[in-house]
Amino acid sequence: MKLSVQKMLKEKGETFELTLLTGSEGLDMLITQSELHRPGLALAGFLEIFTYDRIQIVGNTEIRYLNSLPSMERRERIEALCQFRIPCIIITASNESPPELVDCAAAHKIPLLSTSYETSRFTAMLSFWLEREFAPTVCTHGVFVDVFGEGVLITGGSGIGKSECGLELIERGHRLVSDDVVLLRRLGRNILMGGPISNDHHHMEVRGLGIIDVELLFGIGAVREEKRVSLTVDLNRWTDDTVVDRLGMDPQYASFLDVPIRQFKIPVESGRNVAILIEVATLQYRIMERGINPAEELNKRLIEKMTGGKVAG
Repeated sequence: MKLSVQKMLKEKGETFELTLLTGSEGLDMLITQSELHRPGLALAGFLEIFTYDRIQIVGNTEIRYLNSLPSMERRERIEALCQFRIPCIIITASNESPPELVDCAAAHKIPLLSTSYETSRFTAMLSFWLEREFAPTVCTHGVFVDVFGEGVLITGGSGIGKSECGLELIERGHRLVSDDVVLLRRLGRNILMGGPISNDHHHMEVRGLGIIDVELLFGIGAVREEKRVSLTVDLNRWTDDTVVDRLGMDPQYASFLDVPIRQFKIPVESGRNVAILIEVATLQYRIMERGINPAEELNKRLIEKMTGGKVAG
């Protein structure tokens, strides 16, 4: 992942209210980490442990400390800081930059920026954006639909009817996130987000009809930009040799980017309304997330009935 300071300014400069205080030199510096750093100890002279390869956030505390120093000592501390290859320095809360910081940053081609946002608010916004930019991603084939508020990834072989099933779900009031190719992004340790790979996510390819515009046909409420993946439904052609889980006692999982996702495997044959089955699978998932497994509850009641209410401990 290559993210330059110039790209950050171009994409989020207006949103983050960023102003460039130095020249354009150094804007090609690469941001390589999503973590941020406040260089308070470095400005105080402790440079033995200094994570200089992160964006440096200079807030009220750092500015007041620098302003408390004599001019010569302030320049020495800033000069020592700028000896490192820092991606960029951002001054928050509309603080006025000391002239020495502007001069040293420009001399070492370190982009110096400022924002009117308070430090805590700005670091939260920037960290969230950087985490998404540096998050591991993978593309998978399928149809991603928001069903009853849950992100359902429909997978299966070519021609199995994924798009037709997704189209029926949309017609039943659910929302399309992406068709054909779904971009999966892992945030944190176990949050898997799904979305389109382009801005044309509201289009679907339906065999026999060609390309249709879901937003144009069903309205803007029928599409959404992104959704967390809750479960996946894998469609398979029904054959005489197909092995089907008839009870649901043992949950199955698929793995994307090392994130386990609850999986239901549904055999497809003529006459089966797959859209309704996916709706029921979604409701079943929500019940199981509450710690209730209908199959286990039924099994427990049957055992109690057969043993006269005595269950072996």
